Amino acid sequence: MAGPAKIKSPSDTLANGVEGIQQLTVSEIKDYTANIITTAFAATKDTASLDVTTGSVPAGYTEVGTFNDTFYTVPVGTHPLNTGDYSTTTYRLSQKTSTATDNKTAVPLRTTDAGTLEESSDTEIDTEILDQVIKAMVDGDSNTAGRYWLSASAPAGGTYVSRGTLTDTQTDGTTVTKTLWQKTAATTVPSSTTNRTLTKYDTDGITEFSTSELQSLTNRMRNRIITSEIGKYVLASSAPGTGTWQQLGETMTDQRKTYSYVNYTGSYTGTYSGTYTGYYSGTYSGAYVGSYPRFFGGFLNGNFSGSYTGFYSGTYTGNYTGSYSGTYTGTYGGATLNATSITITSRRLYVRIA
Repeated sequence: MAGPAKIKSPSDTLANGVEGIQQLTVSEIKDYTANIITTAFAATKDTASLDVTTGSVPAGYTEVGTFNDTFYTVPVGTHPLNTGDYSTTTYRLSQKTSTATDNKTAVPLRTTDAGTLEESSDTEIDTEILDQVIKAMVDGDSNTAGRYWLSASAPAGGTYVSRGTLTDTQTDGTTVTKTLWQKTAATTVPSSTTNRTLTKYDTDGITEFSTSELQSLTNRMRNRIITSEIGKYVLASSAPGTGTWQQLGETMTDQRKTYSYVNYTGSYTGTYSGTYTGYYSGTYSGAYVGSYPRFFGGFLNGNFSGSYTGFYSGTYTGNYTGSYSGTYTGTYGGATLNATSITITSRRLYVRIA
């Protein structure tokens, strides 16, 4: 069967003599080759593939998810609350998608089905070597570095460095921070004397890949992640529907204080002033000035001036000012900001593994 080649010797090193050439197995590629390439991939933030920012997405990157931290800008207990009085900080996760220059310094040799040796094509480097390296990395193989993890503290095993943080803030000062960790050193480091792929030494001979020659395949590996999408990350509430995805780390939630409308019952005493219109019935005593016509066997038409005391029944419209004291029961208008919290959104880090 065809594939990348290695030497066959008593301890798989040239120094101990050569028994022949044989094909590297998938597990052997995921051992030494994957360790060297993924460690080089994770060496610096410039060669790493994920970035977190609250500003614009960097050049050469594509946004793969956002997390909105929303929080009220007024203290707990505020009443009446304007429910729009909250601020939002948007964290953007982006992945490097610009094509890197293929700067490999050596070409792997491979065995053919006919039992001969030949140089691998670029496609064969991708499918026979780099796809195995990427798969080992996203699966979290202990010999690899490079994988990301979202959590409050760094995972156990290997070495992890921060590539950025996401923070959830609440108005009472409560904050929760999750760090985007990247593994920069493997949990276990394989022997440097085994399972190296072969390359041409000169026109007449062959030799094993050096460490620097394996590291020169790093850019090609990043380009392969872009084209195959194995190793693509998203920050989302759930995994995408296309492909197989694995959650890496903890769930990040946006927590915000609740608000409620409260019914208040109590006594009210105060001064009431306003216009009263209604039916008035009672005794009226006062001066009457006007014309008084009366039949007395003749007609008398003149003015009568004097006092009139009697009963008046009718409608009265006018202003009334006085004091009101009594009990008021009902809803006191507006919302109150509570001390309890609710989840507004949830985000998880996923990587595509198949």
